[in-house]
Amino acid sequence: MSNVVGVIGSGGVTAAPWWRRVAVVVGCVAVFAASACSAGAPPAERADPAAEGCISDFDPAVDYFPVKSRVEHATNFSLRYERAYQVLTVNQPYPGGAPESYVLLKCGAPASVVPPELAGAPVIETPVRSLYAESTTQLPLLVDLGATDVLTGVGDPAFVSGAEVRGRIDDGSVTGFAENQQLATEQVIAAGPDVLLSQGVDNPAFPTLREGGIPVIGWAEYLDGGPLGKAEWIKAMGALTGREQQATDVFGEIESRYETMAATAADAPAVPVVLGGLFQGSWSLAAGGSTTGTLVRDAGGTWSEADNPAPGSVERDFERVYAADGAAPVWLATTSWTSMADVTAADPRHGEFAAVRSPNVWNSNKCLGPTGGNEFHERGVTRPDEVLADLIAILHPELLPGHEFVYFQRLGAP
Repeated sequence: MSNVVGVIGSGGVTAAPWWRRVAVVVGCVAVFAASACSAGAPPAERADPAAEGCISDFDPAVDYFPVKSRVEHATNFSLRYERAYQVLTVNQPYPGGAPESYVLLKCGAPASVVPPELAGAPVIETPVRSLYAESTTQLPLLVDLGATDVLTGVGDPAFVSGAEVRGRIDDGSVTGFAENQQLATEQVIAAGPDVLLSQGVDNPAFPTLREGGIPVIGWAEYLDGGPLGKAEWIKAMGALTGREQQATDVFGEIESRYETMAATAADAPAVPVVLGGLFQGSWSLAAGGSTTGTLVRDAGGTWSEADNPAPGSVERDFERVYAADGAAPVWLATTSWTSMADVTAADPRHGEFAAVRSPNVWNSNKCLGPTGGNEFHERGVTRPDEVLADLIAILHPELLPGHEFVYFQRLGAP
């Protein structure tokens, strides 16, 4: 892997972001094919259905969802409420994928309440009791909802950085099921989780899992537009875990904090920045319409592609980027660099940038887990308020005096 992979994600990408599949392996102390006819393990009986939020005496006239989530920013998923079930629809479960709908049936309700037009949709009994998460970006949602007790599987434990989930991995409560990018189909079917959340890419093993009785949800928050759109996926997790009110409350706090800070930086003079970096001879530069572009712009930054409405990134050669952004006083990077020596070692031409000569290069690797997972790529994706605060403190430190950085750190002298 190259040392340079980009900055803050490009947004609007056409493939799953690299951090969903590959860890940045840098040591640091943490701060925080089976047969198609294989049978899945039957779900265990709920010890106390009422205590678990289940229906104990079903009445078809009762609305069993007194709290309903409203989706206002996200565009890649929707929630529809009926009396005893919800319909979760993911518009693009993976790049180019057709919309998929899932019936979230309130436990205790009979399956007969699901209408014929949804007969082909997977039915998932909620609140789920056992959840497999293929992407690390799903884990902080469970943490923020107080629902990590339902997490029983993660794609690759080595990529997990959050302390709470790492603790469950260490005590054996959570197991890996897709280490080295190989999904252990037989293992998953034998474990029989209530649901498996994908990492937003199609997988040839998924049909086998579904035939084995394991519902697979195409989870693709990275294909959603804008920082708050990605963060709002906590409401989909809230629907799965029966924590709609908590999801609404958590997202409301994220939204309020993000919008308040963006307003704080709105009148600040724009600070030129360098974004991204070289990868295999090409410079991947976030466009203005990307999630990265929104974050940097809301933090009071500007760069050569700020007015480009494209939702992803553009490829440029070194000379073009240097001519346009070489005089920028700040470089925002997402790499494995830990010193200025690493910056010039990656490419001696980096030394020509004003931000390197200062030096004023910031990297998003402040908080790494003991096995190399990066909290920026785990928690930062759905906590844009925290990322925005870091960026404002970098570009306009006078606006956030005394700010404690969560994801970014300034690289020191060689």
